Amino acid sequence: MADVTGVHGAVVASMDGFALAQRGGQAGTVDRLAAMTSSMLALATALGRELAIGALETLILDAERGSVLMLAVPGEPPSLLMVACDDACVMGTVLWHARRCVRGIATAATSRRLTDHTAESSPFTTTQRIE
Repeated sequence: MADVTGVHGAVVASMDGFALAQRGGQAGTVDRLAAMTSSMLALATALGRELAIGALETLILDAERGSVLMLAVPGEPPSLLMVACDDACVMGTVLWHARRCVRGIATAATSRRLTDHTAESSPFTTTQRIE
């Protein structure tokens, strides 16, 4: 996402509003953005449920000088991706890259869970299995 024109930063947040990863932005700001992203997506999910339109996938906020894109990241537990853009961004391009990023995050999380589960259920340590 760093090389996409107009993107200022991105935050991966837990569903309960904690920043898990970031690109750009300041630490204090990132924590607040993670919390706000969680709240916004919770409201959007409730709206989707109320209107019976299905599970939330993407939320786009357009403002005077930029946009914010929020996407649900599937997994167990699920997480959220927030991307902040200025008005020079092409939203279609940002959305394409953000969806790619979401797939990468979901794949990495699944791989990590499988690796962690295998290590926990094995009677051998990682070093012993390599030898």
